[in-house]
Amino acid sequence: MAKKNSRITTEKKNGRFYTPIYIVNNILDLSGYVNGDIRKKHVIDNSCGDGAFLTEIVRRYCDDCDRSGVTKDVTKSELECFVHGVELDSEEAQKCRNNVSAIAAEYGINHVNWDITCENTLQVKRFDGKMDFVLGNPPYIRVHNLGDTFDEIKTFSFAQNGMTDLFIVFYEVGLRMLNKTGVLGYITPSSFFNSLAGNYMRKQFVDHHYLEKVVDLKHFQAFETTTYTTIVILRNNKDISDVDYYTFDELSLSPKYCATLTPEDFYIVQNFYFGTKGQLELLKKIFFNFGHSDILVKNGYATLCDDVFINDFDFESPLIRPVIKASKGIKRQMLYPYDENAVLISEPELEKDTKAYKYLKSCKEKLTKRNNERDADRYWYAFGRSQALLDTYKDKVAINTLLRTKSDIKLTPAPAGTGVYSGLYMVSDTTSTKDMKAVLETDEFVSYIALLSKYKSGGYYTFSSKDLKVYLDYKFAYDGGACE
Repeated sequence: MAKKNSRITTEKKNGRFYTPIYIVNNILDLSGYVNGDIRKKHVIDNSCGDGAFLTEIVRRYCDDCDRSGVTKDVTKSELECFVHGVELDSEEAQKCRNNVSAIAAEYGINHVNWDITCENTLQVKRFDGKMDFVLGNPPYIRVHNLGDTFDEIKTFSFAQNGMTDLFIVFYEVGLRMLNKTGVLGYITPSSFFNSLAGNYMRKQFVDHHYLEKVVDLKHFQAFETTTYTTIVILRNNKDISDVDYYTFDELSLSPKYCATLTPEDFYIVQNFYFGTKGQLELLKKIFFNFGHSDILVKNGYATLCDDVFINDFDFESPLIRPVIKASKGIKRQMLYPYDENAVLISEPELEKDTKAYKYLKSCKEKLTKRNNERDADRYWYAFGRSQALLDTYKDKVAINTLLRTKSDIKLTPAPAGTGVYSGLYMVSDTTSTKDMKAVLETDEFVSYIALLSKYKSGGYYTFSSKDLKVYLDYKFAYDGGACE
């Protein structure tokens, strides 16, 4: 794995991050901005910051001119004509001009009148339809942090769904800037693969055959942030819909070709899923299975104050019940102020259990500060949410929701009277724990979860109750029984 200091980055202002040089070079190479095919091609970084992309672009342009024997005066005039940048922050824009000037000076070219301006890219129209290349790292800002620009953002077509992030709008802006055969190369969060906010944009990418290459960095962190990213190359007027899919090699810090896919392979239930053709065929079988099993998958207790209700109590009480921490597969104790019908016992009844009542009373101030689904003052000793209460006295199987390999899966029986928290649990009248283990502690299940692209730090994947239910229905309702 690459050493951390080989990709140290610093957060930019306005939701952007300085881009490591190996990412810049990968995007330029994948986009075709390479020596021998650069001169007199209009290129723009429409969120250029201090010039991570433009410095390499200028270096390549000067190299091309130098190899072609072009005079310094001609090179200077071409740099002024064909290299463009837009940056909202005036200090960053000036740093960019200084940085590209330093590169040009290495080739004996000085006093370039750069077309690098301090403007709001969302309001810039003069580049529309003119760029051969749009290359860069757009800002990542969630819509609720956009402040006064929110109304402007929502005028863009790509921003019509969900909690839009600014980078999604920059895809629309970049496409608008391309000429008829132009190429766009960005690194952005991969969240648009399956987010509601990215729904319209995904459809446009497919309908217009824009997608040319996708490099999914998966767990690899190119930036010092928990954002999971992808490199996307778009091209105007593609004749075919094929897309080259790459993973990322952490040792060489470069893309690794994986497969050539069609939308029929990766555009599934209106989301993007990337993998080998075989992996994606499995995913479609799982998604398009219309059978059902009797297995219910639910979220465990949400007390909203686990350190009060789940503890190693130093007193005895009939309200103390066993509880499974699904994330660890371990048994603990919980204080459970409910009867066997999941009805909260009354406070006068609770007072009869003097030790339990005294303990809860000592925590009352903390408990009343929770954002409970019921009146926190009146029901101060209740769990914060009612989920899972009705299943307390049913046989269950707890399961954790973080995994890397099948050895990370923890299936823990939780018999009637035992609760579950910090994870999911399964309830079934017909399927045994042994049968559940047989289908879940498998490479196939891990492959399925990995394809959902719900990344967590440390190389882990996570999944929801719905994700698990879909897989269990596939395994236990397909042809009336478990698939082999």
